[in-house]
Amino acid sequence: MPYRPKDIYRGRRKFRVPLTIILSVLGVLLVGSVVLFSVLQRFVVYDASGVTLQLPSSADTAAEEETILATPDPTFEPVEVEVIYETQDFADTDLGGWEELESVQALFIAREDVSSATLLAAAVTRAQEGDYSGVVLEMKDETGQLAWASQTETAVNYGTYGTADVTETIAALHEQGMTVAAQISCCADTLLGTRNWTVTLQTASGEAYTDDDGVLWLDPYNGTVRAYLEDIVAELAAMGFDEIILADLYHPIAGEGESFTYSVSLQTDPDPVAAICLLGQRLVTAAEDTDTAVSVLLDTDSLRNGNGSKTGQDIEIFWRLFARLYCPTSADMVTSDKELTVAEINAGSADIRFVPVCASVPEGCASYVIK
Repeated sequence: MPYRPKDIYRGRRKFRVPLTIILSVLGVLLVGSVVLFSVLQRFVVYDASGVTLQLPSSADTAAEEETILATPDPTFEPVEVEVIYETQDFADTDLGGWEELESVQALFIAREDVSSATLLAAAVTRAQEGDYSGVVLEMKDETGQLAWASQTETAVNYGTYGTADVTETIAALHEQGMTVAAQISCCADTLLGTRNWTVTLQTASGEAYTDDDGVLWLDPYNGTVRAYLEDIVAELAAMGFDEIILADLYHPIAGEGESFTYSVSLQTDPDPVAAICLLGQRLVTAAEDTDTAVSVLLDTDSLRNGNGSKTGQDIEIFWRLFARLYCPTSADMVTSDKELTVAEINAGSADIRFVPVCASVPEGCASYVIK
């Protein structure tokens, strides 16, 4: 019997090709969304108004710095994390690190110059041609911007990393017998504080603390802050720096009638000395398995006014924690500042461990940094 076309079952093939195309497009969009989210995550900003996205622009460096120094909306409520801290007794603490050090005569190179290959090369040439035994590279200043392409988790997540590669510079200076130190700002950090206000030191009203220069300060008790700085120290040590100098490692002093709140729940009353010295101890420990010494930059006003108990810069404890104490001073104040600092030294030579930071070579000091 002859067949007729309508008696043959042909299925529904005409729908398969469009359906395949639609599913493929949806799959591509899904994968693209995941990748885009991963890339843009570092530019997410958490503030009082919620979560926002701040993409980098093609503006020049000046515009970028202006963005960094922007302050967050101060209307948020403080966040508390349940972390208990025990009181630390530093009486028997002596981390050393100074035993292998020699006197140093170094040239300070600011972060802006470190970030520029041309300016860095010019500054290094001045140090090589001058009467210097080393250099101090500012790798993180109080704006919070890092000079180098850090791979630490917090730097990647919040976009605080830079672009400079100083490994060749370090190697070249080492070949000439010169030392290379890295200086980093610890508790003063506007960039991280702006992009994640929960890590800032806060006033009693819940506002992020900003000093008279418009710089945001981080909470020295905060776990994210501690981990970030520990990772930075470890990374710089791995890069070959001979020494790391901790700047802005102190607690701001509250004004009259003011107080601070923290991101943790404390078992005892907040103590600036415990907060700062415990943080300093952790940062020294972060480099303990390396040949890198960890030192600290003093707050001169705290030293001269005897406010160590308020700022956390207890000189006696600092001598136990750090390899050297760097002291910003001037030619007419270096002798008195040295006397105040060295009066508490517990070991080693003051000519090696006390380092004034001046605009010109100070008299009577074997070690110094010219800034």
